Amino acid sequence: MAPSLRRRSLAAPAAVIAAATLATACTGGTKEGEVKIGFITALTGPVAFAGQTFANGIELAVDQANRENHLSGGRTIKLEKKEGAEKPSQAVDQARQLAVDQSVVGALCCILSPVAGAVKVITSDAELPLNIYGATDLGLQDPPYVVRTTTLPQEANKRLARKVAAEAKPESVAFAVTQDNSGWVSQHESFKEGFAGTGVRDLGTVNTLAAQTDFSGAAGELMAKNPEAVVISTLQQSAISLIRALRSRGYQGLLVTTEVIGSPGAFKAAGATLADVPFPVYFFAGSAGPTGQEFARSYKAEYGTDPDAYAAQGYMAAYMMATAVKNAATTTGADVTRESVTEALSDIKRLDDTIYGNVEFRDGQLYAPDSIVHVTWTKDGRQRTWAPAGAGTA
Repeated sequence: MAPSLRRRSLAAPAAVIAAATLATACTGGTKEGEVKIGFITALTGPVAFAGQTFANGIELAVDQANRENHLSGGRTIKLEKKEGAEKPSQAVDQARQLAVDQSVVGALCCILSPVAGAVKVITSDAELPLNIYGATDLGLQDPPYVVRTTTLPQEANKRLARKVAAEAKPESVAFAVTQDNSGWVSQHESFKEGFAGTGVRDLGTVNTLAAQTDFSGAAGELMAKNPEAVVISTLQQSAISLIRALRSRGYQGLLVTTEVIGSPGAFKAAGATLADVPFPVYFFAGSAGPTGQEFARSYKAEYGTDPDAYAAQGYMAAYMMATAVKNAATTTGADVTRESVTEALSDIKRLDDTIYGNVEFRDGQLYAPDSIVHVTWTKDGRQRTWAPAGAGTA
């Protein structure tokens, strides 16, 4: 087993990721000096906005490694990309293709919890180590074959709910949730837990569906409850549509939601209607440490926008997988296999000075509670830390 990794300094994350291919030899079916990592993308389908920024983060990490391949003896990490569109059946088909390709020694996947649940069955049966980078349902990690660098939103949601209760002081709150997605139900429950015991009256929940496109009825139900705050735990496009529907009906109370509206694509789609809607994130360039700021500069130079929370999650997923490849290569001498990558992933208990700061892994799950920030969009498309109107920014 590879030793647990405890980094003291990652002043140059690009160099660290590049070093992840150090001393790595080819595995069956790859070119000499090449390590193949499967990547089930979501560039189409219901969460394509988010899927693009996840992919940007992953590809930035890998591109940095490959541009600096002089640090790794000319060896490269190759992403074996398969479009899953966050549809369970399509993603499972792509996972099967990766599973039968023995030259693929690890895989990255999944934004939606039902997709992650379906894919992990295929990869685990094939003993192909999987890093889930986005799905938010609790308990999806399943070491040794399934780990997760998803920054769990549940704790962040609870903290935001408490901040809203303490500082915005609404007398009442109503909720909306995507009821047929377990990840969103879990996020919804974490918001409710955060408000519990604060004195804010719970006026009930309006249920929506993942395939729903018309939110006028849901907006009407929420308005009829006459809440001073509305908390939305839904898919990205659903959240945008519901916020628009509430605004168009003249709702003047506080709207609160999740990190789904944090991507530049979300603001491009919705514009100023997202202004002053708070949401929690684990990565915010404005308050990141030196490693996070370097990542933000690299990302903006490459893509022209600031990285959002999803870009950071994608970057961190590729970073961890590359670290495991490096550790596997160091332990085995040259040959990197699914078995050695699986062992290396399981042995990572802590990473210091990442883009999130210092993080821990417990039972295959990343934890970074100290990096939580509550932010919102401004009307002109910038993000800032959030505080209730009149309170200034934190």
